[in-house]
Amino acid sequence: MAIDVPEALGNQAMNSMCQAILACRGGLARGDRVLDFGCGAGRHVREFAAAGYQASGVDRPVAQLAARWEDLPAGQRENLHFSDAEGKFPFPSESFDFCYSTSVLEHVMDYEKPIREIARVLKPESWTLHIFPARWRPVEPHIFTPFGGRFQQAALISLWARLGIRNSFQRGFTAAETAARNVEYSRTGINYPTKREITRVFSRHFSRVEFVERDFVEATREVSRVSGLLTPVISRPVVESLYRGFHTRVVLARKA
Repeated sequence: MAIDVPEALGNQAMNSMCQAILACRGGLARGDRVLDFGCGAGRHVREFAAAGYQASGVDRPVAQLAARWEDLPAGQRENLHFSDAEGKFPFPSESFDFCYSTSVLEHVMDYEKPIREIARVLKPESWTLHIFPARWRPVEPHIFTPFGGRFQQAALISLWARLGIRNSFQRGFTAAETAARNVEYSRTGINYPTKREITRVFSRHFSRVEFVERDFVEATREVSRVSGLLTPVISRPVVESLYRGFHTRVVLARKA
């Protein structure tokens, strides 16, 4: 995964980054219930738990992930949960103080269901934070196609495959195999709505929605090369807008 955000740079980055962004918005308290949406194998769930939070994770019920969970020690998988076939989370309403995701929303094909569920399980006045690649990122970080978050024509994807570009899971594949897989994945596995579309969905379930790329860059300046370079200039609106459009989007929403 070619994305320069904290989950690729160190286990402690997510916890400290979330604390930094929320510090001026009421913050997180030790013992708060924290939900990792799209938790994968639960690396960040364990990180938050080690920092003193009551951390849980939820993800889609897919066989590949279930197999990974079975290989985890019992103590590491007890707080990992699957959503049901309809996308509903196995938690009571208003049971969490904070929810976050990282490199997850670009894989959500229908925002309405998970955003509605996140809002349901959060307590009133709680925050949710989501970090994901920008729509116009010069190289889409999953299919490695130039501007693949915006342009997903089969001819463009096939051309790039014929030039020999592969992600880590495609080494050894022929150009035709790579192109076919990437075309299918671009249609079923990645989704890059516009800023307006994202805001519209979140606003149906949250009273306050904002894009906080400036806060994110400042919070990750010690662990991200890009953030380190941009920190001195990210306060300029044009720089933040370019970062949001071409590198990373960071959405923060608060429940009424």
